[in-house]
Amino acid sequence: MKTCGDCGLCCKLMGVTELEKPAGRWCVHFRRGRGCDAYEARPASCRVFNCTWLLTEALDESWKPTVSGFVMHADAGRLIVECDPSRPHAWRAAPYREMLELWAARGQEVLIFAGRRGLRLNPDASTRPVART
Repeated sequence: MKTCGDCGLCCKLMGVTELEKPAGRWCVHFRRGRGCDAYEARPASCRVFNCTWLLTEALDESWKPTVSGFVMHADAGRLIVECDPSRPHAWRAAPYREMLELWAARGQEVLIFAGRRGLRLNPDASTRPVART
């Protein structure tokens, strides 16, 4: 079974309403190499967050967020790829782009964001700009 281990990229990329933590900034509770120092008392939005890499055995270590440069999660049936702003094009590298394109071709809605700017990956591998709502 996978564990977060030394990862914590979600603690940077995801916003946490209960903590008034904006997306793109490190959470005050994250400790490099140790994880969340408030893990037992973490807010509901952190408790329900589902990292796709963590939950998908078929995704190997190359998909771990600290390796890939992005966090993937599902939202209303869509696959959301949250890129680290310091690596906004990380998703374009192999093997990520090819797999994301394959999932889109199979009918999975794939949205890729770096901050508020985003792209919808279309089934034909083209992209269309989208804005975060």
